[in-house]
Amino acid sequence: MKKKLTILLSFLLLSFGINSQSQKITIKVKNQRNKPISGAIILIDDLKQDKTTNFNGVFKTRLNKKPKTISAFHPEIGITKIAYNGKEKINIYIRGGNEKVIVKNAANEVSGNSIQFNSIYDYLRGKVSGVSISADNVIRIRGYNSFSGNMDPLFVLNNIEVPESVFAAIDPNEVKKVTILKGPDSSSYGVRGANGVIVIKTK
Repeated sequence: MKKKLTILLSFLLLSFGINSQSQKITIKVKNQRNKPISGAIILIDDLKQDKTTNFNGVFKTRLNKKPKTISAFHPEIGITKIAYNGKEKINIYIRGGNEKVIVKNAANEVSGNSIQFNSIYDYLRGKVSGVSISADNVIRIRGYNSFSGNMDPLFVLNNIEVPESVFAAIDPNEVKKVTILKGPDSSSYGVRGANGVIVIKTK
């Protein structure tokens, strides 16, 4: 009996230790008018979370380790990335697609109305030269071959590097400009831009 109690006590203490090390975070996402944004995608250290913000623009989670960055993205508004300040409650403001965007290769820029496109992949298929997109939406920038097997380009939205999960959620109707960077033009991104860079600026 004493042995069982000792095991149970040890288990409870271990559980308490694990829970005490975890970090509870509440994120509230707002627009430039200080109104909550529902349905915003949250990325913690560039990892997309399963849930989005609720009707009140709130996202809650518990993490086992302190993150470095937190991003909030909405396909119709834009994206904001902040450094985590260690606080339990955080406000993130998405102010729209008016941030700087890197444009280095004017010959590969496109702009204009994209209302006829159902997804960002359709947009690129229909308007952007130098990009190959398969039927299952695998993107390759022409002219690149990789012996390592990884040929995914780098995605940059409103001057912020984003994973493809965020890129895929971009509303093509909100696209203002797409720039394809490759070769020397992508060198500023180092190894991250080794397979080319797709830079998107939203309206």
